[in-house]
Amino acid sequence: MLTRRKLLRLAGGAALLNVLPAAARAAGVRVYTGPAFGSAWRLVLPDTGEAALARARLEAVVARIDALMSPFRPDSELARFNVAGAAIVSLETGHVASAALTLARDSDGAFDPTMAPLGRLYGFGPPAISPARPAGRYRDVSITGDSLTTAYPGLSLDLCGIAKGHALDEIVRALEGLDFLVELGGEVAARGLHPSGRPWRAGIERPGTAVLQRIVEPHARALATSGDAAQGYIVGGWRYAHVLDPRSRTPVDNEVASVSVLAATGLMADGLATAAMVLGPQDARPLLKAHGASALFLMRRSGGLEEVDLGGFIAGGAS
Repeated sequence: MLTRRKLLRLAGGAALLNVLPAAARAAGVRVYTGPAFGSAWRLVLPDTGEAALARARLEAVVARIDALMSPFRPDSELARFNVAGAAIVSLETGHVASAALTLARDSDGAFDPTMAPLGRLYGFGPPAISPARPAGRYRDVSITGDSLTTAYPGLSLDLCGIAKGHALDEIVRALEGLDFLVELGGEVAARGLHPSGRPWRAGIERPGTAVLQRIVEPHARALATSGDAAQGYIVGGWRYAHVLDPRSRTPVDNEVASVSVLAATGLMADGLATAAMVLGPQDARPLLKAHGASALFLMRRSGGLEEVDLGGFIAGGAS
């Protein structure tokens, strides 16, 4: 479930100025950055009097969602559920938990928000969740109204695979009416236009490099990338990723180097990217189609990386 998504670079800020026309480089752009959810956010927008207020609104969203859903904070709603096996939660936490459980069912467990104990066995994930706890039992979690419960003793819930996407959606809502591009831990959304008058752009890197594979114009969609490069490791000659297959309870080993998903919401792009990384192109196709999403897989082949486009990802705004 847990991934490290460092593969997206923003083509509206300093990181990718070398790929932009001189006119765009000269445009008045303000870039803010900060920490969020064990990762980072970046906000790129026109350098106007509204920029500082936009930053404050973004930070308020991040703080609110962290307080509700962080598995690392003992006072969060999610942590209370993980201790007691039941909790009264806010509508917001209930919405995200319900979406996570729905995606788990839709993906037949390729996305599973109860897999944090397995991650702990491999040395990552929330330290408050013991590796001895049960895992892979998303069907034993239920949300009814404001009541989040499980009948399975010791079961824990980790929304890290989808909560950042929800936070991205809430940031977009908070910045309504502004021109901006925002990246949050590997998920990207944009509204309006770059100060130069062109659409906002984000770059998808080849895993493990600073080389761009594609440049994407998200438009009114959300873009999320999941990959095996940033936190991979090698044991006994085998390369493993911090992306686990909940069904086999082992690190993913399906030749997928990364997958980028364009979807209507950040929440869905986030969760689908994780599920698609586990499933691979063939098995992910019906899931992506059911949710109206497109994806670009980068597959590790003997001759290098090979692209697999599902749902018209490239035609939909990638170059």
